[in-house]
Amino acid sequence: MASLKELRTRIATIQSTRKVTGSMKLVAASKLRGVQDHILHLRDYAGTLRRVLGEVILRLSSPRSHPFMRPGAARSVLLICVGSDKGLCGTYNLVVIRETLKQMDALQEEGYRVRLMVLGKKPTRYFQQRNFEVEAMDGEIIRKVSYQSADAFAKQVTDLYLKESFAKVLIVYNRFVNAVIHNISTEQFLPLSVKRLSGKSRQDWKEDRRVILEPVQDEVVDYLTVQYVSYNCYRILLDAAASEHGSRMTAMHKASDNADDMLKDLNLRYNKARQSMVTKELLDIVGGERPRTI
Repeated sequence: MASLKELRTRIATIQSTRKVTGSMKLVAASKLRGVQDHILHLRDYAGTLRRVLGEVILRLSSPRSHPFMRPGAARSVLLICVGSDKGLCGTYNLVVIRETLKQMDALQEEGYRVRLMVLGKKPTRYFQQRNFEVEAMDGEIIRKVSYQSADAFAKQVTDLYLKESFAKVLIVYNRFVNAVIHNISTEQFLPLSVKRLSGKSRQDWKEDRRVILEPVQDEVVDYLTVQYVSYNCYRILLDAAASEHGSRMTAMHKASDNADDMLKDLNLRYNKARQSMVTKELLDIVGGERPRTI
């Protein structure tokens, strides 16, 4: 049985840890609220931009002539894994890593060469330790998500897509639903699909109204396409950031609850041990010989 000193030490240690987990939970909740507000507005904007772009593309004589809508000639795929720099966020990174490995196996079975790009120190360390060829990106992109950083990252990916002539670009990330639920998702970032943008194929579409595009059609399509790719990248990074904060908040909440349960158990054991010691001392006193009266 542990001594009173050992129990007091363990109680003090857990109380200190409880303060840390409680503080981390509050910080994660604060960050989540900020990112969550951006996501709700951005999803509406990105959805509207997607529909507008889809309607415009349907009016093109040859949509697949646009470089962002034409698959590259190479039998290779750029696979982007979006994780986190920091831990203590439950299974957030584990789920992303598992889905990335699953996608790599499926692509290789189809005969594609996979080039892996990773955001976040945690998944990067995992793949590097297992001798995967990894192109690690600056974690600042996910630590402080902004439209400027997302736009720069989107341009880097699109330039690489055109230069290397990839067949497609896939992104594995956690899609945010709420603070507890995050759905792992694999999204085709490039090339863009007319049906996915507009919700209908070119064969199903019939022009029912006359639309005038100014200044010229190609410039409008180029501008909308670049805007959509950048905002879609921004949305994905915000989803991943919100999922990370939600996972960390949930993990710290569970850790705090576990610490409370351990403190309750240790305090009970401490009080029992102390009461037992007091009882033993009383028994020793009562059971001892009384001094003789002379």
